[in-house]
Amino acid sequence: MNNPYNSIYTKDLSNKLSFNSLQDDIECDVSIVGGGLTGLSSAIELAEAGLNVCIVEKDYIGYGASGRNGGHLVQGWPSDFSKIKKYIDKKHHNMAWDAGIEAVSIVKNRIKKYNINCDLQMGYVYAALSNRQLSELAEMEKEWSHYGYKHLKILKDRNSIKKFVNTDRYIGGLFDSGSGHLHPMKYLQGLANVAKNLSVRIFEKTKAIKRLDGKFPVLVTSKNYKIKSSKILFCGNAYLENVATKNMTDKLAPAISSVMATEPLDKDKIKSLIPKNCAVADCNTALDYYRFDYKNRLIFGGSSIYSNISPKDATPSLFKKMTYLFPSLNNIGIEMSWSGRIGITLSRIPHFGKINDNIYFAQGYSGHGVALTGLAGKLMAESILNKTNRFEILSEMQHLSFPGGMFRTPVLVLGMSWFKFKDWLKI
Repeated sequence: MNNPYNSIYTKDLSNKLSFNSLQDDIECDVSIVGGGLTGLSSAIELAEAGLNVCIVEKDYIGYGASGRNGGHLVQGWPSDFSKIKKYIDKKHHNMAWDAGIEAVSIVKNRIKKYNINCDLQMGYVYAALSNRQLSELAEMEKEWSHYGYKHLKILKDRNSIKKFVNTDRYIGGLFDSGSGHLHPMKYLQGLANVAKNLSVRIFEKTKAIKRLDGKFPVLVTSKNYKIKSSKILFCGNAYLENVATKNMTDKLAPAISSVMATEPLDKDKIKSLIPKNCAVADCNTALDYYRFDYKNRLIFGGSSIYSNISPKDATPSLFKKMTYLFPSLNNIGIEMSWSGRIGITLSRIPHFGKINDNIYFAQGYSGHGVALTGLAGKLMAESILNKTNRFEILSEMQHLSFPGGMFRTPVLVLGMSWFKFKDWLKI
């Protein structure tokens, strides 16, 4: 769907921050490629420590997934922690667990510290469509409780989950009071304002096209301006293209995710559908996720496409999914739908790493980016400031490569089709 905004969130902004493009050669301590949540989070952590930081963004801040996502702020890693444990030494299991849980706290603390108005609302429901999914949620609750997480409550049957999500489609679920939802573009704009006040230099419409490695690596922009720094952070996720290395692109598959915003509903209707104003996601591999926002619009996401081709209009597919869950919304109007690229890894575990001692990257948040981008920024900053080695430890997790060349997209589509078929069979 053609519109002047990348999402409903951009349209909501009354005083959108904007920044000039780079017009000269510059030097700084750390240069960051990507003006999304990872880049801004990294910049704030480093600038708070007194470093001279700059960010280059090829479009405008929040142009990518940071400004297009569903606004879900979710605890933990996007893959089962039991899987993550297989990739790291046993002595680091508690650290890895704590890091995943720390991610939401970083966001909440930053919102409070800098008084960022982004409509934060706590409460989250994982919804089960099959007995297998409900059993997996019970295992999740057991594992998380083992690590001391006390915010989960099993919704053991249809009647239990209907107190949170009033649909006949779910057989049960899991409520998490420690997760929630927010307006992602308001949050991102808040971070940009914080970074600006910390003297971070932000350059929009400034595309990094190559890097020159060395003791002091150099970024070269499309207008041939050069940025010399001690460290470079690649924080563009699925939107990096030019400067990403093969080790990064082989481990990442850009998928297309679509989201839709309805017209505002009256408060009684909202109360009848999602009584406690939680965000909701089902447990399918290609999941549906939704929430009501501050304008009483249902923000409904899903219809993930793994061929990297954006739909002309995602509304019909999303509308069908929405009314399958909530038939009473059959006549509701749609204000906007939009699509964008997200980065996923085969394991659904984020991919952290270094190209060399001076160049860092973080990518592949696999749907948990609102929270985990803040963690990634903090971990990279800790490494640069020699505070901890958490980034290095989590970088040791091995990631399988996606097939290359002409087989990359067909194999990915085939694999996801199998998982969707399993979900459809409810096995």
